Amino acid sequence: MQKFVSILVCFYNAEKKLSKTIEHIQNLDISGIDGIEVLFIDNNSTDNSQALIHTMFEGFSKFPYAIHFEPTPGVANARKLGLQKAQYDIILFCDDDNWFFPDYIKLGLDILTHDTEIGILGGQGILTADVEIPDWVREKQIHLACGPQAEQTGLVRGKRNIMYGAGMFMRKDIYFDLVQKGFHIMNLSRTGKKLTTGEDDELCFAMHIAGYKVWYDDCLKFYHYATADRFTKDYFTRLQKGGYQSSYITRFYLRYLNGYKPHVTKYFWLKEFLYSVKDLVKGVFVNPTKLRIKRNVNFSLYLLHERGRYNENVKKVLRICENLSNQVIK
Repeated sequence: MQKFVSILVCFYNAEKKLSKTIEHIQNLDISGIDGIEVLFIDNNSTDNSQALIHTMFEGFSKFPYAIHFEPTPGVANARKLGLQKAQYDIILFCDDDNWFFPDYIKLGLDILTHDTEIGILGGQGILTADVEIPDWVREKQIHLACGPQAEQTGLVRGKRNIMYGAGMFMRKDIYFDLVQKGFHIMNLSRTGKKLTTGEDDELCFAMHIAGYKVWYDDCLKFYHYATADRFTKDYFTRLQKGGYQSSYITRFYLRYLNGYKPHVTKYFWLKEFLYSVKDLVKGVFVNPTKLRIKRNVNFSLYLLHERGRYNENVKKVLRICENLSNQVIK
């Protein structure tokens, strides 16, 4: 079976980070690979990132590259454009701070060509930085898309069910099949100073529901570079808060996957609100933590603000799940 891959590098003002990312891409072992391209998606940058890319690819002939511009902020928007422009079915998402090991593409394509039921394949990011990494950061490194994503190589189900987007392989034809059935990303990830996440989770849940494998292989490794400003308690607090906010609606993908299909009535949002308040009160008196209390306060305020819109968004997720699984929700 022939092996082709399109590498998508989405970036925003990454002039100071892209050079090493590009070096590692250019040093990939591509022997035995029939076609490879690198697509850089500029997500409305204002620095000299594009000029850096052109300079680094000047005289480079191993494989072609191209730069496309996406003015609407959000990684999901940049990836959407990249998927439309990519000529090959297998996609490799590369963050602007991912440094692939030389064998990353060869190993990934071997796995995907061996098992065509795998829709998403993830590897292991190794946290690296120019400063000493605190121990407490290493303990929470999964939030930075680093560290093992499962206890061992194989199907990802159970506690996580998901892969982080950094270093993720995906089959483009399956993605567009999901889109044709109504799937769309509801989270736009980080825009500006907002640290919302979740688009990778949605994609993995949709793959599971549609019957495709989400697979992890610990032989796939890359360095994930982080700047010192990410090693602060404030950053991690905002990152966790963004994760909770992203899951207000999309957690129903996971609930559907686990067999829960709520009947969304007019006052469904109110029931959720009362449960949230109950958890808030319990959280104040039983093992209280600032993050847990803030999470319940924010969710309660969100429900009060959204009300009917919350119900409609939950219904949208359930309709998508129904279309993906071809099961009828009553």
